[in-house]
Order: sequence, then C-alpha cells, then structure tokens
Amino acid sequence: MSRLPRRYAAAAVVSSVLLLTGTIGTAKTTTLVAGTGNFVAQLSPVASTLDPVCVQLISRAGVIQFSGLITANGNGTSRALRDTCTTPIQGTTAATFTLTGATIAGRTGDLMIQSTGVFEGEPSIAVRTRLHFTVQGLSGGLKGATGTGQVVGQLTTSTDPPGTFNTYYAEILPPH
Repeated sequence: MSRLPRRYAAAAVVSSVLLLTGTIGTAKTTTLVAGTGNFVAQLSPVASTLDPVCVQLISRAGVIQFSGLITANGNGTSRALRDTCTTPIQGTTAATFTLTGATIAGRTGDLMIQSTGVFEGEPSIAVRTRLHFTVQGLSGGLKGATGTGQVVGQLTTSTDPPGTFNTYYAEILPPH
C-alpha cells in the first residue's frame, strides 16, 4: 500500500477530530414540556342556515382564559358546521386562539393555538367536543415554540354568551 492513501486517511481523521472538537459543548438542548390544564371560552355565536336547512355554519368570537401548563387570557374565533339532520346533532369545528402574555414553564410571550375537531349533542342539554390543536410561539420568550395537544370539552348554553369548559393535554417544545 502506498504512503499517499495513508496520508489522506490520516488527514481525514485529524479533520474529523478537529470538526467534532469545535462543536463539543455548543449544542443547545431543549426539553419537551408536557402537562394539562383547562380553558374557558365565552364566544358569541352567529348562525347561518345552509342547504339543506338542517345544516348551519356557526361563527363565534370572544374571550378565552387558559390555566395549567398554559396560563393566559386572549381572544378566540371559531367556525362550526352543525348537522341537525342526524340524531344526535353533530358536526365539525375549527378555532384560532390568540393569547397575549402567555406563560409556559416560566417563559412569557404571545401564542397562537389552532384547533380542529368534532362535536355532538343537543345544545339545550350538552354538547361534547373532541379537539386536536397546534401551538405556535409568536413573540417574547415563547417565540419559535411549537407543540400539539388534545382537548375534551363541553358547551353550556346556560350563560350569555354561551361558554365552553375544556380540559387539555399539551406537549410543547420551547425555543432554544
């Protein structure tokens, strides 16, 4: 074997060691934060009848309050497609919550939470929801945070505007 390939191999090993040495101790690690909590939404509804007339598009807007892993107040909008042609009444829903000054694991900033899911039940009795959501950090110590979560909840029509009480589980990756 000639000396030339050995020199190249030795140079490759030395270069690799130098590259690795330059990165040791500089990697930033972020720990996934997981937990539970509740949120209450007071969203005023506006309904539009569609075709067939037993289907409605319901738009809501109002205030929301989170506690637990995510602590914040904010605003929310939602859209639901409600099918009263079936028993029990059922439908799909999507919502966006903008939370100002949210706190997660000691970090504070603004968040956007987007959820999608399904619901069923009679509004005069109880409407149960099941949702999945994503979390996006928008500013401050939460800028760049990402996460996902799950929600079960119940709509109550006994308040004006109607409100929801929800329990969530979330996994959030704070920014580096």
